[in-house]
Amino acid sequence: MAIQARRRPGPESEFGLIRFLRETYDELRKVVWPTPQELYRFTLVVIVTVVVIAAFIGAVDAGLQALTTHYVYVPATK
Repeated sequence: MAIQARRRPGPESEFGLIRFLRETYDELRKVVWPTPQELYRFTLVVIVTVVVIAAFIGAVDAGLQALTTHYVYVPATK
């Protein structure tokens, strides 16, 4: 027969949600939020990066499609 330990209600369990919200608020006050200019620059960097990666993936896909069409799916000649 296993003996189970009972949890005693303590201050941390009674006010867990309130404590969590207070600590979350305190941490958010420590955050260094970006300025509007920084936010604009970061947004442009993300957009340009996504466009460059999408163009690279599209070019690789088109190249592989051309290679497979030319070498794998050779049309049968009559």
